[in-house]
Amino acid sequence: MKQPVVITAELTSENAQALAQFVKQISHEAIRACSRDDAETFLVRDALDSLREALDLAGFDPQ
Repeated sequence: MKQPVVITAELTSENAQALAQFVKQISHEAIRACSRDDAETFLVRDALDSLREALDLAGFDPQ
């Protein structure tokens, strides 16, 4: 397994809540439309899931 990368960002509460909502709602098809292939689509989905989890742990649980 590869070493994880830690990313730190400063967001307003409004930005964090909107981002949490976005990563919850974005569809597989929308991600696929922006990806080179299926493999990249799944990598992006996994990354967004990690971001959603981090936002949730920070108290930004999408509605």
